[in-house]
Amino acid sequence: MKRRGAILFGLSLLAGLSSTLLRKQHPTKNASGDLAVFYAGTWTYRDEEHHRDHKLEIDPNMIIRIDGRPMPATVESISSSELVLLDKYGFHLEVKANEQRPVSLFDEADNRNYVILSPGALNEAAN
Repeated sequence: MKRRGAILFGLSLLAGLSSTLLRKQHPTKNASGDLAVFYAGTWTYRDEEHHRDHKLEIDPNMIIRIDGRPMPATVESISSSELVLLDKYGFHLEVKANEQRPVSLFDEADNRNYVILSPGALNEAAN
């Protein structure tokens, strides 16, 4: 009788541990998907040196477009404060964020930082 109780205890312990481990792995996958959605959107940044406004589009699948042209890049890292991409030429594109949205863009190819605005904010600034 004691042996049966020990076996049942062991099995229930294993079941509890395995469900805990599986539960810990699941949110990690959702967190990266949630972060991709966090960075997704259409953003605008102004190049003061050339007096041009550019449109940055980030798709939830991490497809990047600048001024409507696709920019082949791979995601090197993603967190709640920074998205780091590597373009086909080996340069990094870093998108920094605050708690609400992306706020700045660093383009390693130009060695320049840009302030990211939502399209509505750019229109308000122009008026």
